[in-house]
Amino acid sequence: MRHQLYTLALTHFKTVYTNYAERPTLHTLHNRSGELWSPLVALAAFFEEQGGISSLLQAIATTAEMDEQISEGKALSAREEAVLQALELLTRGRNQLTWIKANDLRERVARLLGQTSDRMGDGQWIGHIIKRLHLADEGRRKRANDGITYAIQPEEVLDMMRRYDVVPV
Repeated sequence: MRHQLYTLALTHFKTVYTNYAERPTLHTLHNRSGELWSPLVALAAFFEEQGGISSLLQAIATTAEMDEQISEGKALSAREEAVLQALELLTRGRNQLTWIKANDLRERVARLLGQTSDRMGDGQWIGHIIKRLHLADEGRRKRANDGITYAIQPEEVLDMMRRYDVVPV
């Protein structure tokens, strides 16, 4: 299937690209939902127009709109949003790589969520969230006796907040 999609992309690139980039009326999705669903909507329009598959675009658009309503346009949990907000607070006013201890981040997230840090569990989830959001990789992580420290780029945090429509505190 993937091989066939590569062939499709190479053979019909211009049409699919036009659907994706130059036809904003194909769907009315916003924020992260728009980012996630736009490629599928562009392909649905292509298959409907070029392949004669009737009602495919409408079916995909309807499903995408229902998904957006269910998720309210958000692709992050409250904890993930709080991690972004905490990282923004901890890097605010800085424009270079900033090393942040996982425990400090965990405590800041707990405060933002109105919980005590003991109720947040161990800090392993922080690493998962940071990795999922592509804010640090193995090269930007240090292990020490007092825990893990992450090298965070402030502009990357702000970029992720814009992408996921997370409001700074």
